[in-house]
Order: sequence, then C-alpha cells, then structure tokens
Amino acid sequence: MIRPLTPADLAAFIALRKQSWTTDPLSWDHAPDEKVDPERWKGIISGWDNGSVLLGYFLTEEGREPELIGLTGLQRYTAPKRSHRAMIWGVYVDPSARGQGISGKLLEESLARARRMEGLHHVILSVSHHATAAIRLYERAGFVEWGREVDAARTGEIFMDEIHMLLIL
Repeated sequence: MIRPLTPADLAAFIALRKQSWTTDPLSWDHAPDEKVDPERWKGIISGWDNGSVLLGYFLTEEGREPELIGLTGLQRYTAPKRSHRAMIWGVYVDPSARGQGISGKLLEESLARARRMEGLHHVILSVSHHATAAIRLYERAGFVEWGREVDAARTGEIFMDEIHMLLIL
C-alpha cells in the first residue's frame, strides 16, 4: 500500500532513512552515524501546500501493523522562477523487499502526482553511478541523463559520481 507519510510515521521514516545510509552507503552522501533532526522531518512529513509529498510503501499483513519498507519524495520547487520543476529524492526500499517492483510503484505514483500539478514542466533527480538498478528504473520511466558530477561524494576511498537525470512531462 502506498500513501503519503504523516507525523505518526516519523519514527519509522527516520529508522528507514538511516538504514538506507548503512545498507547502501555508495548511494547517499550521508554517513550512517549522521544525526537526524526529527523536528525538521516532522515539518516535511506534515506536507506542503504545493502538491509536494513524501510517499511510503507499507507492507500490510493481516493481524500486523503496516510496516514502512519503501520511500520516495516528490518536491516541487517553490520559487516562482523554478516552480515549473520538481525533484524526486530519497528513493529507498528495504533490501528484504527488493525485486518486487516496489521502487517502480513508488516512482509511478510520484510521477502521476507530478503530472497532475498545474504548470509543472519537468522532474529531475540525482542518482549515484553505483546504483545501477535505480538508473535502469529511471531510464525505463523516461528519465535521461543530462549531466554528471564526477567524484561528487566519497565513502572511504570509493568515489561516487552523481548522475543528474531529467523527465520532461
């Protein structure tokens, strides 16, 4: 089940976000021990008034509370000269749930919401060159690479190129 996160999901969101920095260190520019400010994220989860949203994929099993296992953000720029674009960010699925199309469903829902935003022209995202499955997912959705920042981040001695991608709506 996909739905927008609410303040009640804050603890699960922070736990999954921090998990992503540990399980996929070459995909993020955050360190696993980095502090997360709950108040900052509570404001983001509470929502925006421009259609931006933080979506969660919840595993639902009878007799159990829904478990947050996937995330993606869709954030429209608010400055008047930039409000024709939005950004996909924070895409992550728990490793135990990968290979089931969850990232694709989250991306599909995000793009459906983007297409309903009046005046939105395109969606951008950035992805690590190490995240080959994610790159393939974005390409299948119609995103194209428009630029690359070589060695944008480093984990230990391993560098990460940041690939910038674009989808014209």
